[in-house]
Amino acid sequence: MVLLRKTLIILATALVVAGCANRGIGPQGGPKDTEPPVPLKSEPEIGALNWHGDRIEVTFNEYLELVDVTTHLLMSPPQQNAPDVKARGKRLMIYFKDTLQANTTYTLDFGEAVCDFRERVPLKGYNFYFATGDEIDTLDYCGKVFDASTMNPASGIIVGIHSDLEDSAFTTKPFLRIARTDSAGYFRIGNIHPGQYRLFAVEETSRDYRLTPGEALAFADELIEVVAPAPDTIAPDTIAADTIAVDSIAQDSIIVEQRIDKILFLFKEEQQKLYMQRTLRPDQHRIQIFFSATPDSLPELRPLTDSLNYHIQYSAHQDTLTMWLLDSMSIAQDSLFFEIKYRRTDSLYQLEWASDTIRAIWRAPRLTAKAKEALDRKNRNRRLELRSNARTGFDIYDTLHIDCATPLTGVEQDSIHLFERVDTILKPMPFTMAPFDSLSHQLLFYAKFKPEGKYELHVDSGAMHDVYGITQVKQTYTLQVKSLQDYSTIRVKLNPMVDKARIQVLNNKDVVLRELPATKDGAFFEYLKPDTYYFRMYIDENEDGRWTTGEWSSKRQPEPIYYFPGKLQTKSNWDFEEEWDYQAEEQTKAKPAELIMKPSSKR
Repeated sequence: MVLLRKTLIILATALVVAGCANRGIGPQGGPKDTEPPVPLKSEPEIGALNWHGDRIEVTFNEYLELVDVTTHLLMSPPQQNAPDVKARGKRLMIYFKDTLQANTTYTLDFGEAVCDFRERVPLKGYNFYFATGDEIDTLDYCGKVFDASTMNPASGIIVGIHSDLEDSAFTTKPFLRIARTDSAGYFRIGNIHPGQYRLFAVEETSRDYRLTPGEALAFADELIEVVAPAPDTIAPDTIAADTIAVDSIAQDSIIVEQRIDKILFLFKEEQQKLYMQRTLRPDQHRIQIFFSATPDSLPELRPLTDSLNYHIQYSAHQDTLTMWLLDSMSIAQDSLFFEIKYRRTDSLYQLEWASDTIRAIWRAPRLTAKAKEALDRKNRNRRLELRSNARTGFDIYDTLHIDCATPLTGVEQDSIHLFERVDTILKPMPFTMAPFDSLSHQLLFYAKFKPEGKYELHVDSGAMHDVYGITQVKQTYTLQVKSLQDYSTIRVKLNPMVDKARIQVLNNKDVVLRELPATKDGAFFEYLKPDTYYFRMYIDENEDGRWTTGEWSSKRQPEPIYYFPGKLQTKSNWDFEEEWDYQAEEQTKAKPAELIMKPSSKR
């Protein structure tokens, strides 16, 4: 018995060791699941008629997981209270909170919300539809939405139709039927009843499926006509549109044709939400108040602290107020209180006056005794800190300027001199200084600089002083202008010529560098650095010299923008001429691919 017991123990130990040694052998979970879940059956069936229930149940072939369903799910017509959607094992459960309308086709578009449980592979474009009446509406309307200011595809935009043809429907009623644009800006509104409709798009932030002040929008100028196709000419589920185009796109190595019935251009109106953002005290002697946009009236500020001595300065767009504390008593106070009266917009973007009490706090940094002594010494011997853009390699088109960290309140122009260096001789040369206003941080100097010329700007001691009476020591700034051979020139000529057109030069970030009006002789862009450039033009319909966005209240579309389909690589001392027929390429397809911004993940 003892021998048998020992033998059994040895065999059991050997089996355990063998099991541990071969742990990597055998099934390891199988291949990765790359297939989305497949619907098998539903209650009611998809396409059901005369259905008036309050719950839909769809059974799939595998376990489910829902990903961001509140963002992906679109229901047409939209309900005031979105349905409650749950994943229970292999079942998808949809519970309606609102009563369904009679004789209506309903569509539930799940986007990419329905995924398999293991790998989260989405079932893309899953739609469930049914009718509360005797028939299913089967017509659709397709198109694309582009950002009017950049011609980039606008993704994540809600596109909707209204059977109510009044303008007020866009702002007071939810859409009748809706769709969401994909990454290419494409949309398809399905299950539409034949008829006339208004077509709109909106960058939804409030999820009420109507235009809310502050949201980007687009609209079709004319009514759209959705009609049943002729049986012998057009396949089912298509429409006869006023203008039909077809886009071909590559999708999983397969060319898919997309019908384009309408192109919409999304824009943001000039109205902006105006409010006071924050108050900062970055330095002991400086307080800043920031606003979200340019106000139509300057704020009124009243100190709640006695004997406060200060200067107020506004930024160029008047959206930042800077208060410079002038006396030592004011500067020494850690907390300063103010009553401010300012303009802000309400929920309807109507301007109103508002009042607040603000507190500006200074928290002094912790310094060692040695560091504090050094700081005090620097403050006692402080001089104006000036900077200039004068340098070797000065661009011929640039403007010479001097910048000061604190606001200037006095400048003695007679103490400022500009010289041209010819060999070793300094020759005085004329210049003009931009009109100087109190509390300016910058002085601009205008002079006729020559290519390859050498110049010196001399600023005598005490020529300028700031709000604290601090002056500067004598300064000399030298500059040498670049040669004309360092630049290239581009002439862009429109053929055919377009009245009111303005042409812009862009860099590879789609940023405007230069702009000129189009003329019969062409727009002549001089002194361009050797680089890669792109071009676009817009029709300045109101002739105000800038691109103008649209406006819903006046039914004004944004001014049209056209991109040159290629690029130009310039070289030093080269002249280029480009003839551009902006009609040769479709407006929405001409923009170079490298300039097209990828869709934002926030949408």
